[in-house]
Amino acid sequence: MLVALKTCICSACERLRVLKGLRMTKEKELHRYYTRLRTKFMSIIFFIAFIPLILLGGTIYYHYSATVKEKVINELKFVAENRKGTIDLFLDDRANSLSVLAYTHRFDYLKDKKNLSNVFELLKMVDSAFQDLGVIDNDGNQVMYIGPYQLAGKQYSDAEWFKAVMKKDVYISDVFLGFRKVPHFVIAVKRIENGKPWILRATIDINMINHFMSTSIFGKNGGDAYILSKEGIYQISSANYDRILTKSDFKMPPVFPGIRETEKRHGGKVLLYAKAWLKNNDWLMIIEQNLKDELGTMIHVKNIVLLIFIISSLIIILSTVLITTQAFARLEKSDREKLELAEKLVRSDRLAAIGKLASGIAHEINNPLAVIAEKAGWIGDLLTEEDVKNSPNYSELVKSTQDIKKHVQRGKKVISRLMGFARKVDVTHEKIEINSVLDETCEFLNKEAKFRNIVIIKEFQDALLYIVSDRAQLQQVFVNIVNNAIDAIDKDGMIHITTRSQDGGVLVSVADTGPGMPDEIREKIFDPFFTTKAVDKGTGLGLSTSYGIIEKLGGQITVESEVDKGTTFHITLPLSCLQKREKAARLP
Repeated sequence: MLVALKTCICSACERLRVLKGLRMTKEKELHRYYTRLRTKFMSIIFFIAFIPLILLGGTIYYHYSATVKEKVINELKFVAENRKGTIDLFLDDRANSLSVLAYTHRFDYLKDKKNLSNVFELLKMVDSAFQDLGVIDNDGNQVMYIGPYQLAGKQYSDAEWFKAVMKKDVYISDVFLGFRKVPHFVIAVKRIENGKPWILRATIDINMINHFMSTSIFGKNGGDAYILSKEGIYQISSANYDRILTKSDFKMPPVFPGIRETEKRHGGKVLLYAKAWLKNNDWLMIIEQNLKDELGTMIHVKNIVLLIFIISSLIIILSTVLITTQAFARLEKSDREKLELAEKLVRSDRLAAIGKLASGIAHEINNPLAVIAEKAGWIGDLLTEEDVKNSPNYSELVKSTQDIKKHVQRGKKVISRLMGFARKVDVTHEKIEINSVLDETCEFLNKEAKFRNIVIIKEFQDALLYIVSDRAQLQQVFVNIVNNAIDAIDKDGMIHITTRSQDGGVLVSVADTGPGMPDEIREKIFDPFFTTKAVDKGTGLGLSTSYGIIEKLGGQITVESEVDKGTTFHITLPLSCLQKREKAARLP
């Protein structure tokens, strides 16, 4: 009987298992069927709705881009034509003014200092572009000079401009340094009087032309405008004065009439260039503009089109999702409940695993460390015996035992430090030496720095004052800042850490040779969740947390940064973190 009953129960259980298996199989098949049907239904709706929308948006965007590009090119050509005419007229007017002076005054009259001074004063009243005026004889000697430099009596027979004006009668030079060792260019006019030539020479202020070029720049980011000689040497540079007389990497085109525009992609930007030859085809004027900076008011149109496209897409997606959700509501609800339950179970299992892992870490690491420490102590006790003391390796054995104890304590501190990063603690007050905290920080990150070929230079003040503060939280701040410096440099660089006493406290400076930061980023780096790293590389909480810690400890943290030169963090700490509280209590 018992055997029969057992067989019956087993048979019933088997049938239940078979029925349960069939039901599960049917539910899966039904779920797959409705899933495929729902996918097809949504695909058809999306295809019918999005194809016209994409075609319409693409057509509008194409014509919009073409219109914007044409607008920018026309504006750039207009500015270039205007500046070309202005600069050519500027040079011609100064050359004509100098020619009038040369042909209305005799050589003997102008070589008199008083007469030349009067003529120069009248010339300056009419035109402030002239910086000085000189009279040069046919041998290249400057017989008279009026101006801010000591150039009277200078010899110019070997100068390129002197040779050129003796051939051309009127000559406008390229920018050069000359005797005054500053960039300038000259206009020289030759006159033949009584069969002998002489030259009236004037220096022109290049800032006048630089002003013309600066006013040709437009757009949010300013663009660039400059003038090159035929050899590609910077004559005028509106954006960077230091570039003058340096070699440009711009490919010089052949001489052409009028204005030409070209387009070039560089570093993800679309750059437009307007070029024109000036000064009898000796100078090439270039106006450079980023196309994206010149959208102007039309950016509003683009934003409206994008907004309409996004809203339309959202309406289509939401409508489709709502319709399909209603059509398959019952099946979707059942499956969703099952999935939610499964997710909860998986989540519970994961939390339990994490809890076990967390409790196991301390057990699995601290217990071996305790055993090692105990055994090291036991070995140390054994070493005190007389037989062992007589061993020739006794000192090495003692030192090895001490090293074991030291590294066991170090391991415990590392575990405590890592666990401390994961929890918030109150401020503790202990007497610390800031140099030792920084040494530990550098030791903690030294391996990563060496891997990236980054040198950490420590310049610590000797006998630095002890401070009362929170060692663990200060170390967290220093780790954050030094680690950020390593990430900023990435490879091949240097981090310079200095300490010194300042204003009754301690100043710690951490400087790196990274790319630096512009002002708009530097002003936000202490904001929570602000980061320049990739999404999976940083949370944006490190510096904001460090800022809060330093403030809580009564200190101050500031940053200096310059693009392409690096970043320096300055951390000022009081002798005691209790000073802030005491000062606040004394305030009325």
